[in-house]
Amino acid sequence: MAGKVLLAAKESGISSADKLLTDALSFALTYCLDETPTTFIVPIPSRKEVARMRGRQFISVIATEAGAFTSTPIHELLTHVRKVKDQSTLDAKARSINLDGALISRRYISGNAVLIDDLVTTGATLHEAARALRASGVTVAAAVTACVAEPLR
Repeated sequence: MAGKVLLAAKESGISSADKLLTDALSFALTYCLDETPTTFIVPIPSRKEVARMRGRQFISVIATEAGAFTSTPIHELLTHVRKVKDQSTLDAKARSINLDGALISRRYISGNAVLIDDLVTTGATLHEAARALRASGVTVAAAVTACVAEPLR
């Protein structure tokens, strides 16, 4: 069911699906902030061509709403530096290879960052985002997602 809600929000822009994901993310983020000292949120961006096709950076939209709910500032630090394949058909090893070195942080901000994404499947995207931020000196304290995928077979 979560997969259908995620697709309805990401691909069709259905506002009620956005609301469900924002609520899930806000709940998870609230718990995270209670457990982990955090200064700001960093959403993991979609590929630029995907964001253009959707008409928005989906993760930034729901992260901004969750950040407002928790009064936590958002900093869009990450950007893609090369093309990557769509991850949906890749296994865990291929996902890791696909994303290796694909992101950079555009600047340094002091404090503890929490990464935000819509879905965790293998953790490859979160791993790459954390690597990129740490490479620029940003401390990554935690990561929060709205959904968790069933394990890949």
